[in-house]
Amino acid sequence: MSLLLVVALLFFSSSCSVSSGQYYVSDDCSSVTQSPCNPLSVYAGDMSQYNNSIFYFIGTSSIYNDLTMDSVQNVTLHGLDQSPVINCRNKYAKYDVKIYSSSYVTFSNISWHHCYISFEFSNNITITGSIFKNQYQSLGLMNVFDSKITSSVFDSVNLLMFYSPPPVCYNELHCYSLTLTNVTVTNGYLEFDMFHGTSYNLSIILDNVNIISTSTDYYFTESLFSLYITNSSISCSNDGFGFEFDMHSQQSKYCNIKGVESQSTIVIEDTQFHNNGNGLYFIISQDYFQLSNHHIAITVNLCSIYDSDLSGLAMDGGLSTSAHISVIDTELVGNRRNEIIGCHFVLLNNITVTNSLSTGLVIKSSVVTVENRLAFKSNTGVVGGGMAINISSTVALSPSANLEFIDNHATYKGGGIYIDEKTESTFALVSPIPLTLKDNTAGVAGNDIMGN
Repeated sequence: MSLLLVVALLFFSSSCSVSSGQYYVSDDCSSVTQSPCNPLSVYAGDMSQYNNSIFYFIGTSSIYNDLTMDSVQNVTLHGLDQSPVINCRNKYAKYDVKIYSSSYVTFSNISWHHCYISFEFSNNITITGSIFKNQYQSLGLMNVFDSKITSSVFDSVNLLMFYSPPPVCYNELHCYSLTLTNVTVTNGYLEFDMFHGTSYNLSIILDNVNIISTSTDYYFTESLFSLYITNSSISCSNDGFGFEFDMHSQQSKYCNIKGVESQSTIVIEDTQFHNNGNGLYFIISQDYFQLSNHHIAITVNLCSIYDSDLSGLAMDGGLSTSAHISVIDTELVGNRRNEIIGCHFVLLNNITVTNSLSTGLVIKSSVVTVENRLAFKSNTGVVGGGMAINISSTVALSPSANLEFIDNHATYKGGGIYIDEKTESTFALVSPIPLTLKDNTAGVAGNDIMGN
């Protein structure tokens, strides 16, 4: 090989991406025995050239300017010792760390302080064993697919996940996933926004996610997704778990795959909601679903909702005919109240409501089916201690239904049950069912039942 060709090849390789390798990062490389070691600023200027590389962080590292990875693959940032920290020092930056159009990027065993971090249009992102801390920090995932966050803590951080149609529409349906496992979120904000329509199908799993003193919101338009929440908890939050369905964005219509049915599923099981302002609530705007074929099924199973200051379980269906909600094997304990409003398809199966302070369960303008046990014990209210049925509602009792009203009290009427006679609310009996009425009291009338 000629000398000229060798020189040309060397120049070409040096001008392209750096070959795979291991790099050590620290603000104090004098105490680091491994090499090469440099401050993060040496690499941060052009991180996009480091494909197939791993960066080991030792001690403290500082970011004074933006760290950007654009179109990189197989890059890992890993904390090598027991307490590696990355401090972001640029207070005026729109973001400190941005990963764009990249794949197989991993953050592992690192504490991030004061950082704005953004992942956009990327896939196979892994965040594991890491801590994100400071009230000014946020971590955003925008159209991040087939990715996971595991064994990590977000303290005083806004954790935001946003899904919109792809920049270039697909010709066929793609399926993607996002998983959060063994994650703790405290003193911050957790939000999911899904505006992607049927441009792709998204599966999200939250397993052992514990949310403390954190506001939580889920916003949806007519998007194709499944959300599975299990073995999790939310406590000491003003909002609890809130799911809102609205047509405030027309973006969901863009890039829809022709012929794909718009249907979504939410399953919440084995999860606790306690000591919140609101426990668990679903809100559907009045015009949502009315002119669409979108269907959504919501299942709450094996959950406990207790000691909520405002409402424990609350549903406002906006008179939608396309949302089906099932609540199964769930306890509602010590909440101010629980309510179902404007819902056409609600199933209650083996539910216990106890120690509510403003009526155990209020039903308005809804159709509710009861299967198996529905028990009200030691609830109080003004009109209806255990349950109040108002505004043309129907409660359908299946053959397996078993109703219990024990030791409930109303200061005015209907200690056990109050049924609004003016609106002709009714019980629909498929067949005679067991009914227990015991030790219910009312201040004026109807110790057990007031109404039809």
